[in-house]
Amino acid sequence: MNLRWFAIFSLVFLQSCGGGSGSDAPGTPDEPDDTPTQFSVDADFIYMDGERFDLKGVVYVPGQPGYLPWEIESMTSLPAEVISRIDTDLAGIKALGANTVRLWGAPAYCYEAIRALGGLNILQTIWFDGHVSDFQNTAFKTQSRSYIRTVVDRVYAAYPDDNPPVVAFLVGNELSDASILSTNQAHPDITSFTGNYFIADNINASEAFVAEMADYLRTYEWETYGRTSLISYANEIRTVHLIDTPFLDFRSQNAYSYAVPFFRPQTLPGSTSGTLYQGWVEELKYMHPGVPLLITETGLSVSPNAAHQGPPNYGYGGNTEAEQATGILQNLTDIQSASISIAGVTIHEYLDAWWKFGFEDSLSQDPDDVEEWFGIVRLVPDGGGYSTEARPVYDQVRAIWDPSN
Repeated sequence: MNLRWFAIFSLVFLQSCGGGSGSDAPGTPDEPDDTPTQFSVDADFIYMDGERFDLKGVVYVPGQPGYLPWEIESMTSLPAEVISRIDTDLAGIKALGANTVRLWGAPAYCYEAIRALGGLNILQTIWFDGHVSDFQNTAFKTQSRSYIRTVVDRVYAAYPDDNPPVVAFLVGNELSDASILSTNQAHPDITSFTGNYFIADNINASEAFVAEMADYLRTYEWETYGRTSLISYANEIRTVHLIDTPFLDFRSQNAYSYAVPFFRPQTLPGSTSGTLYQGWVEELKYMHPGVPLLITETGLSVSPNAAHQGPPNYGYGGNTEAEQATGILQNLTDIQSASISIAGVTIHEYLDAWWKFGFEDSLSQDPDDVEEWFGIVRLVPDGGGYSTEARPVYDQVRAIWDPSN
């Protein structure tokens, strides 16, 4: 949330780190499973090959200090230290007990590593510049379609059998309220969309843009690879009243506990825990009870210089590591015990993001930048390079997601 690097034409990738317990110990690869995998939905859940799939995901942005995500994304030959970082991080995500990694614009090697490791599925974000003034601009839509093809092709290139374990593609993430409003104002005549696969009525121009991009992705994937993946859009609390996409396969929401009392103070307490966070998640699902709801981001930053808020909602930064653990576990409990079924959750994020403001910024961690401290695993300078250490939340989540360890 508040990913300020969106102002740069770049793409955020899912972050992960560490081996067992978030250390740099490598995990054990599974034998690659080339059996075709099919994801589907009903009113509440996502299914994998007909079996209910409770998504347990982590956001992961490949890279490390000195490397910018939007620069390594298109690299076909990565530096050895970045390859090592990706291998270690993905092993750490798997050891956490996650079954899904949420990626943004990841390099080709990341998909190859996921295939080699096995045991992880992909929630693939297609990032669009959410701050343009008009999503219906012809040149912008042409550029967006081109990027869709680039990402889809990159994913499939790692799977010679054309069977990537993609849970879904997310066509867009947190389009800005100002851009949504300006797009809608410029195109009051756009109130519906009819495509090859998606049809939507009584919508606004921004929703029509999302529908058009989703339809283009599905059409391209089918015509090129003979498969169709689930498609959604990742919304957030500041724009939920401006844009909604129940016409896609499921609804996705980036939901943070600290945002609810600030942006939706009228939210009712949750039915089980009494938290505003649970109340917000339940409210979101009840908006469209016949469409699955996936929480595509939740987490807490441990940035040291932000104001401290504490429980039950915690703060946008300023949380202790102990509070990060307690707060995220409360989020998971709130989702699990909600009065209406939720399809799963993705924790934001695996590794601290030092790179938010460019190359120089990536070489150190800014104590004033909340966005650089969401990791459940921290980077640690180690000689001439970097190793990783798990924060307390890592082992506490693992105890829930993978109790056998």
